[in-house]
Amino acid sequence: MTKQEFLRLAHRFPVAAALKSNDDIEAALTSEALLLFMLKGDAFQLEPIIEQAHKQGKGFVVHVDLVSGIGKDRAGIQYIQRLLLVDDSALETGVRTIARAAPDIVEVLPGIIFPEIATTLQQLLPGPFIAGGFIRNATEVARIRAAGAILSSSSTYALWNRTSS
Repeated sequence: MTKQEFLRLAHRFPVAAALKSNDDIEAALTSEALLLFMLKGDAFQLEPIIEQAHKQGKGFVVHVDLVSGIGKDRAGIQYIQRLLLVDDSALETGVRTIARAAPDIVEVLPGIIFPEIATTLQQLLPGPFIAGGFIRNATEVARIRAAGAILSSSSTYALWNRTSS
């Protein structure tokens, strides 16, 4: 999937389905979510899942740092890089690391704090930004989107369809 295709899908539906189990995969494939983020699993069993997602017009992103069977080298992190913010020191260190790596997209964790740090991040990094983690309702998704994130990533099934609240 190209960056342009990823951004097109993110624009069409504001939440990516964060997948941790087979039940999550089945629910996501039947949901309205257009981007699926694989957070756990075995790389050698992904091919049929990815094919099914693509047949349904969905994009599939594998988090190489979390899925077994994939090398975690520099080539694997050039597209989406995760920024885990636990304190101000992590922000400073993370921003320096991401600035050097120049990924296409930055995922901010935990995503629920994105509105509070968005202005700082947007001054320090070019983005675009995804917010992932602890996002549990549509109001939070709207706040995150209004703060400038192109997408929220959530394991909350209710957010994978437009009728959620």
